[in-house]
Amino acid sequence: MEKNQQKDNIYIFHIFRSDGQSLFLHPLVNPDQLAAQLENAEVIGRYGREPRVEALTLFRNELYREIETGVKRWLADIRFIPKFLISAAVFIISYFFLSFVIRDPIPMIDEIAISLGISAVLYYLLGRKDISSEKATKKRLVLRSAVDKITFRQSPFVKQMEKILHQNESSSINEVINQILEPIEQELSESQKKEADHFIRLLEGKFDFKRIKRKERQFQRYLKGSGDKSQHIHKLGKAKKLDFPLYAVYKSLKKITPNAKS
Repeated sequence: MEKNQQKDNIYIFHIFRSDGQSLFLHPLVNPDQLAAQLENAEVIGRYGREPRVEALTLFRNELYREIETGVKRWLADIRFIPKFLISAAVFIISYFFLSFVIRDPIPMIDEIAISLGISAVLYYLLGRKDISSEKATKKRLVLRSAVDKITFRQSPFVKQMEKILHQNESSSINEVINQILEPIEQELSESQKKEADHFIRLLEGKFDFKRIKRKERQFQRYLKGSGDKSQHIHKLGKAKKLDFPLYAVYKSLKKITPNAKS
């Protein structure tokens, strides 16, 4: 008797920022991969402070929109050859009909243009029909059902990350930059380290932390108040164009799991 294949885990992290905004970290961002992810993996939701109902509703609706896009692309992929062959056949039939059946002489270029137009319209109509087909409807229901089954549970790890993030967000830029340059290693259990590994990958996938990393050499000069770019870094931090508080959390986690890759 064959053993059931164990599904991979996909994590969704909800982070409450100090200003009350919700940040969702998850890998369900590519419509082309969404169907395979929802069908072949176990989706696990984690939060620190319990998210508001409206935030979860907005997030679920966002996934529904991604599902709709994913289903359309899935249909376009599996139905491309049949639609192309049917449209090509209609083009050939239309061309020969205009060339040999209609008595009034039509220039060849017009015959080709009309035939192309007919086949293009047919290709479009076939696509519209596919979107409302039974196969597409079943696919949507399966994927939407998978989204509806996602449950969020409180995580001590996320709660700890939120606490550190809130501390960073309420600190001065100098204090946050110190945390970036000399990150404090977080004490995590083995189960929390597993979540931390996924958390790091999702942060790297969502944010351009490489841009901040390239500026780390300037941070030391900034703290000393030297260099022409110190004022520039100060303005970036104040304007929140670079998410220094979140990057400081990231750096503290990378100290624990340095080999985590996006």
